[in-house]
Amino acid sequence: MSLLVVLGVIAAVQALFVVLLMIFIFLRRERLLRSGERLRGARLKVNDPLREWLIGTGTVRRVADALRDMPFDAALAFGAELHDMRVARSLHASFGAALRPDPWVEWALSGSSSWRWWRRLDAARALGIVGTLADADRLRPLLADSHAAVRLAAAQALVAVDDPDLVALAVSQYPKEALAVRLFLTSTLKVAWRLAEGPLSASLESHESPDDLAAWLSLAESLALPSLRCTITDLVTHPSPEVRARAARALRRYPHADSVKALMRLLDDPQDFVRAAAAQALGVLRAEAAQPLLERGLTDRAWWVRFRSALALALLGESGRAALRRSRQSPDRFAREMAEMTSGLSDGAVLELADA
Repeated sequence: MSLLVVLGVIAAVQALFVVLLMIFIFLRRERLLRSGERLRGARLKVNDPLREWLIGTGTVRRVADALRDMPFDAALAFGAELHDMRVARSLHASFGAALRPDPWVEWALSGSSSWRWWRRLDAARALGIVGTLADADRLRPLLADSHAAVRLAAAQALVAVDDPDLVALAVSQYPKEALAVRLFLTSTLKVAWRLAEGPLSASLESHESPDDLAAWLSLAESLALPSLRCTITDLVTHPSPEVRARAARALRRYPHADSVKALMRLLDDPQDFVRAAAAQALGVLRAEAAQPLLERGLTDRAWWVRFRSALALALLGESGRAALRRSRQSPDRFAREMAEMTSGLSDGAVLELADA
């Protein structure tokens, strides 16, 4: 066979491949367009029943019937969107109960033990909509899933399932989670705070590693549960400076005389980032009793301590602003320069910087 014939065969095969590829692309595009049109039509059919149910003139069953007409994956995605963004929290239970018997829900839940992570993700998302206490055993392995996206969705399902043991498990795993999972878990535990309160208090009283304690203190700062204040205050004497600094940051969400006293002691901490965290918290708490110590902080050797002390003084109102103006004439160069930099800031700028 001559070289010319071989080249001709190769060219013909390539041309055929290009033609078939163009046909595939065209057919795929048409299929996606038709599927998109059907999906948009199905979504529109949900709007009227949903609006009528939410204003009390319709039933949730009609909403479920409209979702049932969608493809399974689209029904799951749109159902999760409605649950998270359009249905009031007080109606979540009735919404989930109405959807539970539908085929697309069973399809999603059947993936809870699948070897494919995206099917386990579907199951976790479905549990966030229709889950009840009876689903605790199904949700437990998803909370410890190897894939972060599955754990994130499972964390959101904790509110629906409402199982104390699962919330305790989530709290215990909190320090080891990825940042994104922590953020979603924090939002969930703000809703399920009654179940999280006991496990979090026990975790803060444990003898775990400083990194774990710092993570739990971050969670305690976000939840701001009054019952945790004494435990957090005790941690300002922890041997780890990371824990002391995190405890100081957490105490800014716990206004109390004991919080102020503990933070004032931390202004003498050997670690500069601990002193800075304490000064910041005292400013957020508007602790007027700490003003002399905060004025002293303007002369601290660490820039961040001076900065946080200056912002804290500005938050104290006119007396703190007056202290900053006096410090602009201070013989100490550090205090003078910091006072000049911060005394002219607007109240809005001070608030934004002080709580960052």
